[in-house]
Amino acid sequence: MPPLAAILLVPVLLFVVKSKPINTFAGPYIIFGHRYNPCQSQGVFVVQVRISHFNPKRPYDLQTATGNITLKEDFADGYWASGTMAVRSNNQWKENAFVFNFPRKGCSVIREQFPDMYRFFAEATGAPVADKTAPCVLPKGTFVVPEPRPVNATLPNIPILPYGRYWYRGTLSRTRNSPSPLACVEFDCEVIPKP
Repeated sequence: MPPLAAILLVPVLLFVVKSKPINTFAGPYIIFGHRYNPCQSQGVFVVQVRISHFNPKRPYDLQTATGNITLKEDFADGYWASGTMAVRSNNQWKENAFVFNFPRKGCSVIREQFPDMYRFFAEATGAPVADKTAPCVLPKGTFVVPEPRPVNATLPNIPILPYGRYWYRGTLSRTRNSPSPLACVEFDCEVIPKP
């Protein structure tokens, strides 16, 4: 076959190939965690959790979590919840890639934005799980989750996220301008495309 014919034949053959393009920027995703740490706070609400490793060959298997939850007062909706996500780029963290603020919706934010994590907390503390019309309150006390429980890291109100590695930092305060948070968590996670 002459070289010119081979060059002209390549685009025709590529057009015939039926495949699904891989979106490399953003789209439907799976979130998995690398590391979870509590950070500096007043210690009113402390969550010590150990998460299992993620198996990339089985992306739909849920990670499991085990640990303890200490609530020094009832956790309800009277708190200011905020979160920031730093994205990993060029071997450093770019702060404030995403910023979330939820005034006076402390408990409801978890129930609405991260329902499976709320289920994890509610089952551990004995709070109602299924009744979304009931006030969102997690009772005070120290609760232990001795055996690993699966947690689905799906955010139903955020259907598309840019793929990459993120460092999430979430805080709870009484007001927006409180000098020190009542609770603080940091979560090193990765967002990958759904297969």
